[in-house]
Parts: sequence; structure tokens; C-alpha cells
Amino acid sequence: MVTVNDTLVKVTMTGGLTKEEIALYDRQIRLWGMDTQLRLRSFKLLLINVGGIGTEIVKNLVLGGLHSIELLDDSKVKEEDYSSQFFLPKEEKAIGEVKLPLIVESIKELNLRVELTINIKSLDQLLADSPEYFSEFNLVIGTELTKQQMIKLNDICRGNQVPVYFTGLHGLFGYIFTDLIQHEATCEWDTGNQQRKPGTQLNHVKQIIKIELGGNGKELVTIKDNFNKISDIFHSKQLPHQLNNRQLKRLSGALPIIFALLEIERPENPESILAHNDLKGKALDICKALNIPSSIITDEYVELFTRNAFTEFSPVAAIIGGCLAQDVIQMISKKESPINNVLILDSIKSEMPIYAL
Repeated sequence: MVTVNDTLVKVTMTGGLTKEEIALYDRQIRLWGMDTQLRLRSFKLLLINVGGIGTEIVKNLVLGGLHSIELLDDSKVKEEDYSSQFFLPKEEKAIGEVKLPLIVESIKELNLRVELTINIKSLDQLLADSPEYFSEFNLVIGTELTKQQMIKLNDICRGNQVPVYFTGLHGLFGYIFTDLIQHEATCEWDTGNQQRKPGTQLNHVKQIIKIELGGNGKELVTIKDNFNKISDIFHSKQLPHQLNNRQLKRLSGALPIIFALLEIERPENPESILAHNDLKGKALDICKALNIPSSIITDEYVELFTRNAFTEFSPVAAIIGGCLAQDVIQMISKKESPINNVLILDSIKSEMPIYAL
């Protein structure tokens, strides 16, 4: 009988992982499989901005053994960074210094097998002058970007068939936007009472394209995801087609308010409080654009966002950063259908729904 370890050693001898890598990644290989770990081993990622949420993402993916990660961030250390960015040196003299050179060695210590590089150029400069730079990567993750940066970067990456994730935080709330262009995943599902058929549309972006019989009464179901451009999600009319009237009325106000905040410039002072009526007015405009009830915009939620907009809370960063890193691994593994295409975390309601916009 061939055991799991025998299989691992056999793969190693034919050009797969080394014995040292198998020992290092043993637990996660058992979780997501040898083929996924091999895919991670040859993957090249760009992570833009290592703030609170970027810190969590790079930690998880470095520990996961992703082959090559480049960090792009030209920011300097600020006092408030210490509340959520645990790679920073403890000395106060670091405030005002360029961040990446100060944290790169601490990140490398998590996993010396990961090729970690840094780039302290401006994102806007690269978008304008060197768009070909982004085509070097298999995946781009942008954190805390402006709406204009997201759209421009997405257009460049899409033109080079490079998938993107965008994410950010607002206190107790967070979001993930995805454009993976097109993705196929083969999932193992229990055989249902009704026979599944190829060509079945699960929703307007997900379709079953293949079904095979697996073992133990399981079916191997291949799902094809088609993604819309990031610019399309901000005026999508799909929500009323996905949710019934009751669900629309219970929709979290976090969705339109987060979209509204993308229309507002990030304040220089982290303690600044946004104008209540300004934010509420923009959120109501978003409701109209998305064709969702304006009644979900409550004064309570607007007040929460005016006080916590653009703020990074460490526990919320850990949730969103962990979720995104897990989805990246699932995307690479091709064993689960990834987020398509908007995830909203509402910690007040303890909800994290995914909407296909």
C-alpha cells in the first residue's frame, strides 16, 4: 500500500518539492494537497501597500509558501501604523522613515524559502510611466487604493491577463473586490437528489461546465467563473436580480457607504471625522445607481463610518487579510470557486456576504 508520505517522496524524486519543503509544509499539504503546494511554489505575486491589511495578507501567504512576493509601497512610517502593523520595528525613531526597508527582514524570517523583494516607487508613477511592470506577475493585490487607482490598475492588468484583488478597511467594516477575468475550479460535491447537468447557470457569473463521477458518492463539478471589470461593479444593477424584496430591505448599509467612501479623498489626519450629510448624500446616490432601497442608509451606520472611515483595526484586518489570502490559495488550487466579485464585512451584523455585481 502506498501511504501519503510515500506519494510525497515519489513526487519529490520526479522534480516536485524537496524533502525539506515537505517537512516544512506538511500540515498544509495535507489540507490542500500536493498539486496546490506545487502551484504555490511557482507563483509570482505583487502586493501593493503593506498597511494593517497588507501585513496580514503577506504574513499568511509567506507562511503558505507562495514562491515569489514583491511588495510595492512608497509610504513612510506614521505613529498610527503601530496599532495594526506588527512587522514594524519598535523604536520611535522609525517614524518618518520609508517603511519597506524596515520590515522586509522581519517578513523574510517567517519563511526563508519565499523570494521576497521590495519596490519603493510610487504606484501612480508606475501606472503612468511603466504599465508593463504589472505584467510580470501572476496576480496583483492592491490594498487601500483609491477608486481611480483600482480602475486604472485593473485595466492594465486585464489587458495582460493578470487577475487582481482589491481590499480595504473602514474600522469595523471591510471589503474585497475581485477581477480574476476567468477561472475554472473542480469541486467535490455530494451527489444531490436532482442530477446536475453541464451548462447549468448557477448565477449570471457562474456556470457548471463539466461533471464527473468521483468516489464515495461524490461528484467532481467543474465551475467556470466569468468576472466583470472593477469599473462595472459601481453601477451594476444585478442586486435586485439576486435578492428578493425582503433580502434587499435587510441589505447592509455598509455596501453603498463603502462605495461612497471611494468617492471621498482619504484625509491626511487619521482623527478627522467626515461630514455626516456629505457621506449620506453620496451613499444615497450609490443606492440609486445600484437600484437598491435607500432605506438601508441609516443615520447609525453613517455615523459609524464618519468616525471610523479609513481606519485600520487589527482584528478586522486579520479577518479580511485571512479571508483574502485563503481565497488566493483556493484560486491557485482550482479546487474551489473564488470570490466573485464583491465581499463586504459588516462586523456590526456579523455578516460577510458575497455579491456578484
